[in-house]
Amino acid sequence: MHKYCYANGRVSDINKPQIKLNDLGVLRGYGVFDFVKVSEGAPLWWREHLARFRRSAKTIGLAVPLSDAKLTAIARQLLKKNKVKEGSLRLVLTGGETRDGITPGGRPNLAILVEDTYALPAKVFKQGGKLITTDYQRLFPEAKSTNYLLAVKLQARKRAAGAMEILYVSGGKVLEASTSNLFYIKDGALRTPASGVLPGITRQMAIKLARKLGHPVTERDVLLTELKNADEVFITATNKDIAPVVRVDDMVIGDGAPGPVTLKLLEAYRQAAKDYARKFRWNK
Repeated sequence: MHKYCYANGRVSDINKPQIKLNDLGVLRGYGVFDFVKVSEGAPLWWREHLARFRRSAKTIGLAVPLSDAKLTAIARQLLKKNKVKEGSLRLVLTGGETRDGITPGGRPNLAILVEDTYALPAKVFKQGGKLITTDYQRLFPEAKSTNYLLAVKLQARKRAAGAMEILYVSGGKVLEASTSNLFYIKDGALRTPASGVLPGITRQMAIKLARKLGHPVTERDVLLTELKNADEVFITATNKDIAPVVRVDDMVIGDGAPGPVTLKLLEAYRQAAKDYARKFRWNK
């Protein structure tokens, strides 16, 4: 975490108390957030992230109290004050203070934090990574909520398995990973779960780029058993880009190495990110 953050109307030191303990975000986990990668001083796909932040808030009955223009000005100020050109922005909206421990008081709390970049090791993009599965479906999956209880609990299991992500499945269907979306490729065509998942920003970019490169994309229910016959599998996320998957539990994907379509999409995505940053860079 970097020193300066924004909380409820002012920029201040992150080490000073920013939120009261009777906030519903603390007591009940009632809140949403969004996470934005900063590259060359530019928050990548900023407008798309702000739009999703508002949708997430609306889904759980909250409203972002500031305009996009104001949020943009604050984010720009924070990046400049923290002297950050490579890092991340985390926008958080909680339910606000409550008198009885469960009823919203009518005024949500808004915070913006500046963080480091949490990237996967470079070897993942050369050798591929592993997923472990668990039976779970998030509440309000279309919202990026602050409830990551199971994901946090399973971090030790993930590390012990040498995995890069936890894949949620339910009723035999693949949903999403704990912090990413999933795709599989068969005969050059992409499939990705359509319902019960967060509409990821990187996911949307992957779909757009794949179609531009001539690869059909189908959004539909995906069975876990389908991955056995997949040529390639990859996950997408703000802090993971497009990451190749070569193993799911004990299941080896394809020939056990990152596939050509995945690597082509990764290259296209990183170029798109560079182009965006050069065009929209804030702090030169």
